[in-house]
Amino acid sequence: MASSIGLIRCNSYDEKDVKDAIKAITTPFSEENKGKIAGKKIAVYFDFPAPDVQIVREVINYLKKEGASKITVGTSLFTGQEDLARFKALFNEMGVEFVNFRESQYEKLVVPLMKEKTPEHFRGYGLISPVQYSREKQYDKMGIKGKRILKYSFLPIILTDSDYIVPVLKLKVSPVTGLGGVVSSVLNTVPTMTRNQILINKLKYQLERSLLEAYALIKDRILFGVIDGVYSDISEDEEINKMNVILFGEDGLALDSVSSVLVGYRSRDIKTNKIGDDIGLGSGLFSHLSMYGDSFLDFRKEVKNRLKFRAGVKKIPRVIDQNKEVIAKLEQLCPTGAIKLKNGEYQIDRATCISCMFCVQIAPGLFKI
Repeated sequence: MASSIGLIRCNSYDEKDVKDAIKAITTPFSEENKGKIAGKKIAVYFDFPAPDVQIVREVINYLKKEGASKITVGTSLFTGQEDLARFKALFNEMGVEFVNFRESQYEKLVVPLMKEKTPEHFRGYGLISPVQYSREKQYDKMGIKGKRILKYSFLPIILTDSDYIVPVLKLKVSPVTGLGGVVSSVLNTVPTMTRNQILINKLKYQLERSLLEAYALIKDRILFGVIDGVYSDISEDEEINKMNVILFGEDGLALDSVSSVLVGYRSRDIKTNKIGDDIGLGSGLFSHLSMYGDSFLDFRKEVKNRLKFRAGVKKIPRVIDQNKEVIAKLEQLCPTGAIKLKNGEYQIDRATCISCMFCVQIAPGLFKI
């Protein structure tokens, strides 16, 4: 059955606009999942750049109304301390616990094996040679499901101890993965050791597969995800960033697929969408999902002429702001140690940098492509 994604126009961050949009977009989910949230522990997380405070507020209100027994919010925001202060004030007001992932405890989890579809699998056993056919059937009997790149990953305990997880993310373009969606957000939930392991796999052309393996650990716990696209982060042109839309869905990969089309990609251009769809982690291709709410085609026609998407260029990033206090913290997060202090100023070591662009993603005010 195809995953279903809701799209609702929301013209501003005014309280009434957001409240009406969240109510409209969650109604079908509530009708199909009556009582599912009651008595459950829910972990909400966001990353950088942060979604609007009003959207996070209404998501928490919705979970409370549906009877969640405990709501915990976590993030690993590295910059944007003013935003973080506003969020902390909101959480205090609403009586929900806030956790900084960088200071929390983590649980070590073994990454599951995943069976990857080959051209033979797409065609069916009938077109495989008799020897291959026999081998494939034997593998199925033995329960061998495939391969993995990451042997294990670490996740914040608030995610592993909760009954459900709710990502609330900003619609954005990511210099790391092309699209800053639900799968990409894994980079901001795992600790430095796991993050570096994932990013270094870029050298083996396995970045997307590594991300998906880490994402697979939370996939089945995701209650739903919300994407804040009222104001997106896809361009330096303020007019282009006014997308005026909120996305909602239970399938993180499907949310990424719709997001990719909204910002000017084809869904299959995002490798995590294509590979994730192939290995059965969700509806990663736009043609494999359904939509409800406002007309996607009408909305897409309106925004299409404003989009000036340009595929990420593989370049060495540069430091554009010598904020030494912040960069000193980010220096520890670079997977290859390419952020270095030389002659009193921070620079990117071209010989060490692997162009993973993680520094650009978490601190776009300090680093630029």
